[in-house]
Amino acid sequence: MKEIIALFLTLGALGLLILSCKGEGSAAAIRSPAVAGSFYPDSPSELKKMVEGFLARATDAEIEGQIVALLSPHAGYVFSGQVAAYSYKQLKNREFDDVIIIGPSHCLYLKGASVGSWDYYQTPLGKVEVDMELVEKLKAANPEIKFTPAAHSREHAVEVQLPFLQCVLSEFKLVPIIMGNPSPENCQMLSDALINAIGNKKVLLVASSDMSHYPRYVDACRVDRQTLEVIESLAPLKLLQSSRQILGQGIPNLDCTLCGLGAVTTVLMTAKRLGATGVKVLKYVNSGDVSVMGRTNRNRVVGYGSAAVYKSNKLEMEGQKRAGDFTLTEEQKAALLQIARRTLNCCLRKEKIPEFQVQDPGLRQKRGVFVTLTNQGKLRGCIGHFAPDTPLYRLVSQMTVAAATQDYRFAYDLITVDELPEIRIEISVLSPMRRIKSIGEIRMGVDGIYVRMGNRAGTFLPQVATETGWSKIEFLERCCSDKAGLSPDAWIKGAEIYTYTALVFHESEKK
Repeated sequence: MKEIIALFLTLGALGLLILSCKGEGSAAAIRSPAVAGSFYPDSPSELKKMVEGFLARATDAEIEGQIVALLSPHAGYVFSGQVAAYSYKQLKNREFDDVIIIGPSHCLYLKGASVGSWDYYQTPLGKVEVDMELVEKLKAANPEIKFTPAAHSREHAVEVQLPFLQCVLSEFKLVPIIMGNPSPENCQMLSDALINAIGNKKVLLVASSDMSHYPRYVDACRVDRQTLEVIESLAPLKLLQSSRQILGQGIPNLDCTLCGLGAVTTVLMTAKRLGATGVKVLKYVNSGDVSVMGRTNRNRVVGYGSAAVYKSNKLEMEGQKRAGDFTLTEEQKAALLQIARRTLNCCLRKEKIPEFQVQDPGLRQKRGVFVTLTNQGKLRGCIGHFAPDTPLYRLVSQMTVAAATQDYRFAYDLITVDELPEIRIEISVLSPMRRIKSIGEIRMGVDGIYVRMGNRAGTFLPQVATETGWSKIEFLERCCSDKAGLSPDAWIKGAEIYTYTALVFHESEKK
């Protein structure tokens, strides 16, 4: 008899699990909270009061531009709630179609990723609807993305973010993702699936992760600051490398640099592909900074950081400001492009370059210039001159000749006269260079960089960062190695770094 009762109870429990996971019939499938009453209050009024208190004490960083992603910790609110509030404070007066939360799997080994396929996620503050259309697209994108209920049922990484979102956003749908292996391949796989699934939706990515686990207080502060610097450089693969390097130092009791290393890496990868241009670290503390019942423990701590990843909408305006408000009228730009075109035609046809007579004071200014030549998007020559020692119109003509005939990369494949109809000319008029003390002063997409060590030097124009999607560190490393012939880490080892801005304009795609 006991065996029969046990069998019925087992079948009944299994039926409830299937119903809750798949939403049979008219019943909605709801993922119930797993850590309400432990990680955060289970009373709606107490929870709302706590979250709103955290938000009231957080600072609005006044980020100018579109927020693409957030880094937020996921420990119990008494430890990390105030840090998380710094991230969610930045969402004031912003709207999103979907919030995609990616967290690590604390309870179950996963090879790929699991996306929660419930209709709703429940918290004490109410239900959050899951965007099942996007969920299904993700599952269809790659066989490594599945729905594994056990990966979510007791997992807190996604859940603890929801009360903050419910307090700061009026309306949104959720896409809950739990990641397994934080390998470069797994991160890239999930990022590819996300990019394909997102389409035209306006989404917010959230990387749910705590930082260093269990070192001494002083070691945690050092390790976490190093990790936050890499995050701030918007360099996802460098983040993986940095984690391996730090863990190889033998720091006592250090278990990890980020428990959600894969989640943070994937979010940075995806944010960059969605146009993110910068990261702002908002707050850092660790558990050694928190007093619980009048006591603190600084022998074994966990780090908590918050950050916002954003896409600036003021890059062009900032570049103009850095350049001293230098500008040219459309007529002046057209005149310089015409000078460059006539020069190129004569150069390739072996004719004498005209002695241009220009009286316009704006075109007689002395500024550095780069001229770039492309053929259907492929580079065919780029040469410039930094020193403001030649009238602008004359330097444009000189650099056009140089770009067509002196770029060593095309020494055995120079532009031919037959290419003339397909060549597009781009002119970059430069601001004066300014030496910087910290790479934090470089604004990706705004500043060009000039690196010099000894008698070797190289430069990248501002637009290179936008065209390649490189991180700040990649931008510097490639300039050192590819352009200056130095070691990639020369920028760390004493090379001088200068920045400048450029007023960039070009011909239409075809002539």
